[in-house]
Amino acid sequence: MAKHYLAFDLGASSGRAILGTFADGRIELEELHRFENGPVDINGGLFWNLLGLFAELKTGLKKALDKGVDLAGAAIDTWGVDFGIIDANGQFTGFPRHYRDPRTADIYPYAFAKVPKERMYDITGIQFMNLNTVFQLAAMQRDGDSALVTGQKLLFMPNALTYLFTGNASAEYTIASTSQICDAKAADWSREMIAELGLPGHLFPEIVSPCTVVGELRAAICEELKCDPIPFILVGSHDTASAVAAVPATTGKSWAYLSSGTWSLLGVELDQPLISPAALAANYTNEGGLAGTIRFLKNIMGMWLIQESRAEWRRQGKKYTFDEMDLMAAEAEPFRSFIDPNDESFVAPGNMPERIAEFCRRTGQPVPETPGQIMRCALESLALRYRMALDEIEAITGQKIEILHLVGGGVKNLVLNQYTADAIGRPVITGPVEATALGNIAAQAMATGDIADLAEARRVIAASTETCTLSPANSAAWNEAYTRFRRLFA
Repeated sequence: MAKHYLAFDLGASSGRAILGTFADGRIELEELHRFENGPVDINGGLFWNLLGLFAELKTGLKKALDKGVDLAGAAIDTWGVDFGIIDANGQFTGFPRHYRDPRTADIYPYAFAKVPKERMYDITGIQFMNLNTVFQLAAMQRDGDSALVTGQKLLFMPNALTYLFTGNASAEYTIASTSQICDAKAADWSREMIAELGLPGHLFPEIVSPCTVVGELRAAICEELKCDPIPFILVGSHDTASAVAAVPATTGKSWAYLSSGTWSLLGVELDQPLISPAALAANYTNEGGLAGTIRFLKNIMGMWLIQESRAEWRRQGKKYTFDEMDLMAAEAEPFRSFIDPNDESFVAPGNMPERIAEFCRRTGQPVPETPGQIMRCALESLALRYRMALDEIEAITGQKIEILHLVGGGVKNLVLNQYTADAIGRPVITGPVEATALGNIAAQAMATGDIADLAEARRVIAASTETCTLSPANSAAWNEAYTRFRRLFA
């Protein structure tokens, strides 16, 4: 009998409601609703429109109900680190801040004076990025934000939206692990760190494992939508956790994954956290995954470089499509100049082409001037940064990587994907594009018992999608480029 699950997948620029039908060992997807998402600038602060997102999700739910299907579950995944806070009356104290909000730009000295950097990493095993939850909370404390006084519970974005649907106020494990406030070994909040940071202990709700049914649709929403109660499930609520769960790794060869979207997240799946001086020096993260796994990975700036360049050109009246930008890159001179994709100058929204040019100028390289040169520089730099990350992972873990699985929206960027295979000198298996939605739905099916475990979920997903294998080429030229890249940025 076919079972129907609804996945809400929210990214930093858009969101979708996707109906998943599980039958005969396969998952079929149907996109029902798509909507824009992005930061709202209010008096120089960047915020998420939480209530607007909730309204869009209800529209997606109504479209699923209008199809006449019985939903076995619904679940929400989003990006990491961001959160809302509810007060004693169960109301939100304000709109959640966007992770690119400028208030954390200079927060490190303040936070590290309370918990030294090495100690913070030893407890959490999380990559240092000033957008992490711990630094957002430290900035709130420094700035005297009243939400820390009136707030009762911190809810990460997928949990905040689940709360609006069900009233459940908890923290799903994979999303909580992105906060840099969890004890990686205990898979729970670090109460020591919370105390040392001077944060209210009651702010941090119970951590719940993924693949858990946590409630049903509120009676008022059932009445509004004229439907029966629907189970809501906590899946890998961090979108990358869901995407990694959908990696169709069934060959038995050692593999790494690259979840390619606004951010590129490149890593391996481990059975336990890997916290070491080498991991700290290379700034690797240990985030939670499904079935007790650890996502040992590096955050790399990703398609943000491309998206923001396109946005700037559109402001200038040049309405390039992504395909046109890829073609311009492919036709430009190779290996002319490189950037470090993770340089802080690329974090904030704004004129990305100018910032790429300025970076090259500042580092004594030929300055890219045309859109093709800028795109070639960005794409080649991403591919070379992926190779550096793989080299670091192999050195830290002692594990040889044979295959790179590339999943997510970046699967569509054929130019970058071939550059990646060329740069790393290993096969790249691309697909599925809809990894996050597939992982979300598979986790729901695991919660209801329709899929036994993570291994079976990956077999189902492999049977449900087509993949493409890209073989490396032009190795000598890429090896030479990598030597130059490492001289600049290693």
